[in-house]
Amino acid sequence: MANVSSYTYAERLQTFEHWTDHQATAKQLAAIGHVHFVKRDLSTIALGDHAAASKSYESDFGNFNFHRPNCTRLQVRIPLEPQALLPGLHGYRLDSLRSRFERRAPVSNAASSTERLAQTSSLFSLPTELRLQIYAMVLPTFDPVTELLPLNRDSARVITRMGYEKTGPRDTSKPNLLRTCRTIGEEGLDMLYSNTTFQFQGTHATKVMYLFLRSIGKNGRRLIKSVDLQCGNREDAISFALLASCEKLQAITIRLPRPVILFPRAPIWCIDGMSCLLSLSGLKEVTFGRCESSFNYMDDSKPDSAIIRRELTRAKGTAGDIRSVNGYLDI
Repeated sequence: MANVSSYTYAERLQTFEHWTDHQATAKQLAAIGHVHFVKRDLSTIALGDHAAASKSYESDFGNFNFHRPNCTRLQVRIPLEPQALLPGLHGYRLDSLRSRFERRAPVSNAASSTERLAQTSSLFSLPTELRLQIYAMVLPTFDPVTELLPLNRDSARVITRMGYEKTGPRDTSKPNLLRTCRTIGEEGLDMLYSNTTFQFQGTHATKVMYLFLRSIGKNGRRLIKSVDLQCGNREDAISFALLASCEKLQAITIRLPRPVILFPRAPIWCIDGMSCLLSLSGLKEVTFGRCESSFNYMDDSKPDSAIIRRELTRAKGTAGDIRSVNGYLDI
C-alpha cells in the first residue's frame, strides 16, 4: 500500500468519492492532506455549509484538531482555526477574541413563522422582473469589481473596501431583506453576486477569499462567476478547494508573485496550493494580473502561464494533463 503522505491532492480526493452529499467538505479535507478515513460527521460539522450559520466559530473549531502534532500538513493552514487567525495563540476561545462590532444579534423566534407565511405575501404575485427591481431599490449594490477585506486584523469576517472605508454610522438593515424568506434570499443573492468580480488582494488574499466563500454558504457560492486574487499563500490549498464548489465560476484573474508554478524543493503548502488551483476546470477566461508584492510575477510572457490556462479551461469532468511523481507535480 502506498504511503498516504505521498498522495497527491487528486489521489486524496479520489478516496472521498463516496461522500456524494458532502463534496465541498471532501475537497477541503483532501486539500489539507486527509483521506477518507477521517470522521465524516465531525468533519461536516466543522467544514460543512451549515457551520457558517452557527452561533459561534468557537463551537465548530474550539476542540477540533485536523492534524496530529508534528504533522507535516500543518504547513497548510485552515483559515478558521484559532492559530491561523492569531498565530502563536493556543487554547484561546474565539468568542473572547471578537470585537464588539462582531457580536451577533439574537435570532428571533418569529423566524420560522415568517418563513411559513412568506409565500402568502402579495409580493409573490408580481412577476420576477418587478421583484428584482424592488430588491435593487432596497439592497446595497456592489461595484463591477468589489474588493473584500477582513473586518479587522484578527477577524474571521469580511467586508467590502467601500464599507471598510466608510465613515459615520452604517445602515446594516438593508441586507436583512435577504433573511425574510428563502425565495427572496435566493433571488436577491443572484442579483448581488452574478455580475460582480470579487477581488482579494494582499498577502492574506486567499484566506480572505476562503472566509468570504464560507460566509455566503452554498447558495451564494453557486452564483459566483468571477474572482480576482493574489495567491502564493499557505491558505491556497483549502481556499482553491472551496472555490471549486462555485459551479458557475467562469473567469479568474491570478496574481502569482513568482514566474513559475513550482520551484525546486517547494514546501508542501506550495505544492498542495498549486494542485488545488490546477484542479479547477471549465473556466472561460483565465488572465494574469500584476502582483504588487513581487517584481517578477506570473504573466503571459512566462511559459508556465500557458499550462495554468490550459488546465483551468479544460472541460469540466475531464482529467488534467499534469501527472505526479512521488507526490510532486511533474511539470
